[in-house]
Amino acid sequence: MSFLLSDKVWVMLSEVAKRGIYPTHGAKLGIFRLPVELVNQSEITGIVNELKKLGYSLDTFADRIFVTKKWVEKGYDFYSGKEESAELDITVEIVTGEVLDLIYQIKPIEHFGDYYWIKNYRHTADRHAKIIIDNIIRNTKIGQKLIGYYQKIHKLSQEDAIKKIEQITPLADLSKDLKSDQKVLSGPTASAEVATAKPGVEGSSDSIAQSPSTAVSTPPAATAVPLSEDTTLQLTGTGTDHVAAEGPIDTGFKSKRQPAGKFKGIQVWGPYDPPGQLGIWGTDVCVDFDICISDGACIDACPVNVYEWLETPGHPASERKPFMIREKDCIFCLACENVCPPQAIKIFKK
Repeated sequence: MSFLLSDKVWVMLSEVAKRGIYPTHGAKLGIFRLPVELVNQSEITGIVNELKKLGYSLDTFADRIFVTKKWVEKGYDFYSGKEESAELDITVEIVTGEVLDLIYQIKPIEHFGDYYWIKNYRHTADRHAKIIIDNIIRNTKIGQKLIGYYQKIHKLSQEDAIKKIEQITPLADLSKDLKSDQKVLSGPTASAEVATAKPGVEGSSDSIAQSPSTAVSTPPAATAVPLSEDTTLQLTGTGTDHVAAEGPIDTGFKSKRQPAGKFKGIQVWGPYDPPGQLGIWGTDVCVDFDICISDGACIDACPVNVYEWLETPGHPASERKPFMIREKDCIFCLACENVCPPQAIKIFKK
């Protein structure tokens, strides 16, 4: 049973039902609230697409994503003397916003018809709902956001945060490996996964055989940025054997790192080995691109629109980064620095 909802299913009175969710009489309602912000439409679209790949029926309305699992029950009807079948379903609602609610309602069997011959309907529906919830967390960007939250708020290492996610989602489809899946799960591009085994760690070696699911390919040269006076660096290259770095950003990097060049006038601090290692970008508004998981909190928080998305195909932490293209407009409010889950941002006040 999912540890998330093992003790969080109860009959809820309409007087205390939150956010307009009023269950029908006698229906079971399961609720779980996650400390994850989900307001960006591109992220919502990415999550919907990931869940569709798992075979669920998806629908969206206003601030809700409806994830439905359908299944067929078969049994013998004693009164008719025939084998019967019935199509049932259970829906989990993802209520998006500054926090994220996962809600499901187990309706009475009478909602589907006079299927009195079905046994253990509530148990089956409850299990399907918990599998959906575990997949929502384990196999979408929501899991990446939770990892960042555990790192920042609970002060866990990336490895411990990943273990925590794995522990609370035992019913999830295990096709994704959180240890190597540090890509952004939304957006128009699909990231290649990288193996995170390190030299000296048991089970690893200097040359790790990569399966098709963990192979990293070099982006085509056609995507390279043409060099100019303000752009001396390219986002493509042969650096495909890097892994995502852990936060927080080294606030003393300016005295330890050497400038590697510029991208559209923005200073980049090495080491720089694209596409897998991109270094720290910026002079006053600084983001460690090797730590950044592209959750978008900084872009949403900035009141003067300093950032815009920059596609970085092939990077192990995420395939796009918040590019400080309007760095000179920064008002040093520190909003972006304070909301960054992996603590990848440092603002230097003038």
